[in-house]
Amino acid sequence: MTSPSREPRKGLDRAIWRWLWAAALLLCALLLAAKIVPQSPWRGAIDTRITAMLPEQERSPLAARAESLDDTANRLVILVGSRDASAAARKQRDAAAQALRQALAPIARLDDGKSLESLRLPAEVQPALIAPSLGGLSDDDWQARALRQLFQPGGQRDLIRDPFGLAGAWQSWLTPANLSLSGGQLLLRAPASAGSDRDKQDSAEQHSDEQDSDGKGSDQPGNGYRLISATLTGSAYAMSDQQALEQAVNGVKADYPDIRLLRSGLVFHASNGAQQAKQEMSTIGLGSLFGVLLLLWAVFRTPRRLPLLLVPVATGVLFALPLTWWAFGGLHVLTLAFGASLIGISIDYVLHLECMRRLATHGRGGLAALWPGLTLGLCSSLAAYLAITLTPMPGLRQMGMFAALGLIGAWLSVRLWLPQLPLPAQATRVDSPAARAAGCLARAIPGKRSWQALGLLLVAALASLYGLRSDDRLTQLNPSPASLINEQREVQRLLAEPDGLRYLIVQAETDAALLTRLHALEGTFQQLKARQQLGHWASLAQQLPTLAQQQANLGAMRERIRTLLPQVLSTAGLPPELVARAEQAIADAHPLRPADWVALPAGEMGQRLWLDSRSAAIGIVRFGDVTAEGSAALARLAADDDSLEYVDQVARLSTTLGRIRSEMAWLVGGAVVLISLLLALRYRRSTWRALLPPLGGLVLTLAALTLAGVGLNLFHLLGLLLVLGIGLDAGIFCAEHPARRSLSATASDAAQTSASRASQASLLAISLSCASSLLAFGLLSFSQTPALAALGLACLLGLSATWCLVPFARS
Repeated sequence: MTSPSREPRKGLDRAIWRWLWAAALLLCALLLAAKIVPQSPWRGAIDTRITAMLPEQERSPLAARAESLDDTANRLVILVGSRDASAAARKQRDAAAQALRQALAPIARLDDGKSLESLRLPAEVQPALIAPSLGGLSDDDWQARALRQLFQPGGQRDLIRDPFGLAGAWQSWLTPANLSLSGGQLLLRAPASAGSDRDKQDSAEQHSDEQDSDGKGSDQPGNGYRLISATLTGSAYAMSDQQALEQAVNGVKADYPDIRLLRSGLVFHASNGAQQAKQEMSTIGLGSLFGVLLLLWAVFRTPRRLPLLLVPVATGVLFALPLTWWAFGGLHVLTLAFGASLIGISIDYVLHLECMRRLATHGRGGLAALWPGLTLGLCSSLAAYLAITLTPMPGLRQMGMFAALGLIGAWLSVRLWLPQLPLPAQATRVDSPAARAAGCLARAIPGKRSWQALGLLLVAALASLYGLRSDDRLTQLNPSPASLINEQREVQRLLAEPDGLRYLIVQAETDAALLTRLHALEGTFQQLKARQQLGHWASLAQQLPTLAQQQANLGAMRERIRTLLPQVLSTAGLPPELVARAEQAIADAHPLRPADWVALPAGEMGQRLWLDSRSAAIGIVRFGDVTAEGSAALARLAADDDSLEYVDQVARLSTTLGRIRSEMAWLVGGAVVLISLLLALRYRRSTWRALLPPLGGLVLTLAALTLAGVGLNLFHLLGLLLVLGIGLDAGIFCAEHPARRSLSATASDAAQTSASRASQASLLAISLSCASSLLAFGLLSFSQTPALAALGLACLLGLSATWCLVPFARS
């Protein structure tokens, strides 16, 4: 072993700094324990929400309130279907649905059982609400209906409050035509392929009458699903609740393999994202780690020393993880995935130190020439990472802070601890594997033709940037697989449930004016639907008549009780005194206003469609599938009317991503200019050596994306920032130790040899650094998360180009 020299220690070589750094890491370990120990009062959770990565949205106060009403994070819907239409398959379906209900009971509150029973209205408002399907009945039809309510099995027999069975008709009207109660469970059938609300009116009454006592009349073969609607008692973002839900669903799948499950709910997407992140942390992180270990073993051939060389990696993570967690109050799962790639970057400092100690210097004093370049390399990488923290996206700020702190922690360990470790005696031999590898790499000196080819390539790359385009679609933020997305869309289609991403805010001075305006807008929506620009929507107009219509309904029902009810009682052989009691009951009836409607159990579905306000009446129309043309038509409708506000959250978020992408582009440009000025102060005429690898890598990467037809998005730019930082690290050492360093004429042969060996050591470290960085970030291009895949693709292209440009920068 070659022990460290006994030269006088000063500055950071003093032991006090090593002990202070050890104490800081001990404190970080305690902070981390406070976050992960279950009994700790400061225990933190891992955040899996994609929305946590996004900045605060610029929206009006009304839009903010409207979106707060649509907070359905803990709600989930599961449809249990059969593979075929046989009776045995339907029996399996029903048994599976019952088993799934029992499995969900400990972790969720089942709320689908009340969906039909809770639709009954108070007696004092029911006469004002007449189902549209009853609007065309004659006097004879009304009398026949009243008699049917009396004598039909299962009919209503409330001759005082509801002699004509308005409650049953209204309940059928509010219930979706394809939803029924069958065998004690909700049965959801495939909706009609097309049809207007008038078709629903015609079928609503039949919907109630077609069911028999056991529900078989409504169970159409092949298209029936048992509906399970529930609300988690915990949190959709809590991993324990996600795991419990997955176990319940997978257990039922295993017991009933022939059923078909359709899932909808944020918890399923959050659970998939968490599992995917864990998998990628193990594959990308471990792949990077094993790749780096293989590189170190192949070059240095010191297996016993490898664990010691990985100390900076561990200390970097230990330093970054608790400080980031405490600084932000939480930790996003994508930050952990991003941090797994930190392994390949923080090992760079180890590589430069180890190569220089083995090939170029002996003793601690000989490392003095290494520290300026290593420090400047850290600063350039920090500039790239810290630029990420300037974005308005919380998730990206967290990633940037994690990476920056990790690099600082790794650098401190390399600077303070690793020089104290003794080298094996064979490590400094001139025929060692490291020396042979450095010698082979040093022969790669580009000639005149190579320079000409590089010039033409860079000119062509710059010319191709004219066709560069952007892509700010939200799909880059959605890590869910296509199968899960399709399941959710199918559930929304079957339930005709708007997703809440697009909505229209309607304001009026009074409740009466609001309902009138909402009913007037129905015609516009029907026109958009007829042009196939709008799918389904939800509005209070679909749940409540106008107040004028309710007053008219009350007058008509009072007249029917006065004129038709006596004949009904006479035919049924009942005492005529009941007429006076019915007239007294309806005398107390009144219209149902929106604020009162949403406060009722039956009006729970309308709570997302009403904003409580003292100064105005405000309703919300929520839309499902909307085409680009339909969204533009709705935006024009709102632009021409001050009482309307159309909100498209998809377009708003895309605009936000585009704005952040533009800001990031300016950050990249600003970072390039600033760092170029700083490098020019040190390297003067050799500044081009430090700038060629990073800037050339940026240009060639953008050209490759342009020629491949890939739109530039925010995460490509983040990858380019990393390329800039890593490329600058390589460029700086090319400038510090070029292939042919100019020495004075009086320089000794020993000085010439030392400069040559330092240049070879630097080249070997740069090559190992680029290879390890490719392992770290290039592997991200295989991520199933679109954002990380885009970042990885940019790093894969950029770092490969940077590595290829290193021989030019050294020559």
